[in-house]
Amino acid sequence: MRHECIVLADAPAALVEICGISSLERLLRQLQRLGLTKAVILSGTPVLIAQHLARPSPNRAEVALDIRPSTPENWPNDTGRVLVVAGDRVLDSRLLQLLDEQDCAATLVDSAPPPSLQPLIASEPETARGRLCGAALLESDSRPSSPASFQKMLQDKIGAGQIETIDIACRDWNIASLRRTLRPYWFPAQGKNAERVLLDAAQKGTLDLPAMVHAPIENFLVSYLCRTPITPNQLTATTNIVAWSATALFATGHLGPGVILALAVGILDGLDGKQARLKIETSEAGKLEHWFDALFEISWWIALAVFFHVSRLLPAAFSYLALLLSAEAAAGLAKWSVIRRCGRLIDELSDFDRVVRLVGGRRNIYVWLFALGVLFQAPVSAFKLIAWWGAVTAAIQVPRAAWAVRTRCR
Repeated sequence: MRHECIVLADAPAALVEICGISSLERLLRQLQRLGLTKAVILSGTPVLIAQHLARPSPNRAEVALDIRPSTPENWPNDTGRVLVVAGDRVLDSRLLQLLDEQDCAATLVDSAPPPSLQPLIASEPETARGRLCGAALLESDSRPSSPASFQKMLQDKIGAGQIETIDIACRDWNIASLRRTLRPYWFPAQGKNAERVLLDAAQKGTLDLPAMVHAPIENFLVSYLCRTPITPNQLTATTNIVAWSATALFATGHLGPGVILALAVGILDGLDGKQARLKIETSEAGKLEHWFDALFEISWWIALAVFFHVSRLLPAAFSYLALLLSAEAAAGLAKWSVIRRCGRLIDELSDFDRVVRLVGGRRNIYVWLFALGVLFQAPVSAFKLIAWWGAVTAAIQVPRAAWAVRTRCR
């Protein structure tokens, strides 16, 4: 981060837990991921705040904390422009980053809050420019000492035209990693509605058909997992154990138990990412998850091909395996070329591409097809169908990607 940060945090408001962590803990984790190394916390209840933060957390360990009583005299000297955040607010990390990028005093406002936020922010201060979001970039001569005085100061400055306002309702908020446009959230820490907003923000967009079924199940499970000490990496490890167990079952011909585990992986595989995004516990190790996913997915098709070939149920099993893997490689290369050229996934380019994503060849779809084949005692036919489904999907996406790259992502 470019600027120093001051957090105005009074107990109990800043210590309200949502999805397993307090709003203050969440904020400090966000600041660490934005590159902050030191935060001054001004509090009317410094002892309670210090007790709450006494427990070590690797997710904010790089942020040195300086907890002080909330008086103007304790405001850091010679800080220049400083980022000030109310510790009892839950703010999207993108809003903090947006403020930090400014070169003049500015505050966040929302002139058109969406219906999902209305129950949470109905009592928040309103100005002629919109409702205050609870964060601002201030000059060193502005020294609020509590969340209440902070909000009043911002109202006065906006009314007098002494501070720039950044209206978050007037910006494009597409997130490539989540495959969706996601408006930033902001609200005071409170209740079940807040949890629903955070769970929705952790959900990826442009889902395939099975993932649309998985999503509410994942949200239900994560809403409980987030209150436990279980980490995203532990969830990743669990998913891989289940996935490789399915590989062993497929290779030995235990197709029914194998497909049950493969179906379970479809749900388990979404838990680690959601847990990480929900509790701000993303890590470099977590980025390896996609490679692990690719490995166990390929192992499933290889294991099935080996079983079908050895058992003589499908002598040409390796030919179908080659067709499937070639199609997956071609489709993967096409998707990569669109990301590199357009900065977006191919699934986001048009309604047609979103339909292809909904039913096109990918792991969840393949597993569902194979599950139906096992259910109706036609696993060999299902394996053939999977290979051809992948080939047809690649035949659609490769020329589509070529056209998008040639026409500048249309």
